[in-house]
Amino acid sequence: MAKIYVECQDEAGQKIYDKIVQTALEDLVIGKSLIEVKMICMEEEPLFIIGALPKTTSKLIKLRDIVSLEESKPDEKDPNKTISLLKITDETYAHELFDKINIIDQPSRFELLTDSDIDLDMVIHDAKDDFKLKILDFMNRVFPEGMRVRKAYHGKSLVMMASETPYKEEWVKIAMDLKKELEEKV
Repeated sequence: MAKIYVECQDEAGQKIYDKIVQTALEDLVIGKSLIEVKMICMEEEPLFIIGALPKTTSKLIKLRDIVSLEESKPDEKDPNKTISLLKITDETYAHELFDKINIIDQPSRFELLTDSDIDLDMVIHDAKDDFKLKILDFMNRVFPEGMRVRKAYHGKSLVMMASETPYKEEWVKIAMDLKKELEEKV
């Protein structure tokens, strides 16, 4: 489980937010994938900031992981193009594949004809993107209702601010300092 730190002037509030953070991490099953989570509660402003430092694990799904190249031949109408027959071997990321190549025909559920250049090392899906969405979901679950003005900062860590009012420059500085503090740990 990630190390959890909650800064809050109210001792009872600190204990409550510590429990809320733990519960949200458990609900989303991401606690073991994070090194550290830090929450800063400034109820008097009101401003809440959460920073999360994920472990560096990411699996890139490449074209070769989800299709096999069955055949490639020059296009009869345009000799500068190549028509390739791809056989889908894993449908999990097929919808993302469809966004990345031009499909000119689909003879069957698992076969595609394309005139796109085929690079079997082309990245189809980055699992890191899914994980970022889970972390942002976690943060949104932890913030109190009514904190509708939100801003997230991405990098090696993710930091999100939430308030009822537009941000002040000093709040952004606190968030950026937290981001820097977390990223110095990797």
